Amino acid sequence: MKTIAVDESTWKKIKMLKDKLEARSYDEVLQKLIETWHLVELDKKVDKVVMNDDEAETLISIIKKKKES
Repeated sequence: MKTIAVDESTWKKIKMLKDKLEARSYDEVLQKLIETWHLVELDKKVDKVVMNDDEAETLISIIKKKKES
């Protein structure tokens, strides 16, 4: 277990998020924030991906095969 220092304003916001997210711990709040950040970053990268329909179908097929294995 590690400890981090935050200012009063950040502490209040984290407490508010904990209540809104119905999180059981502050660790859970931070995990959700990190996950959300990763999803936002992924979304930014996906927006930049451009491919034609055939390429998209091939990619979908590959992803489905990976999920099955």
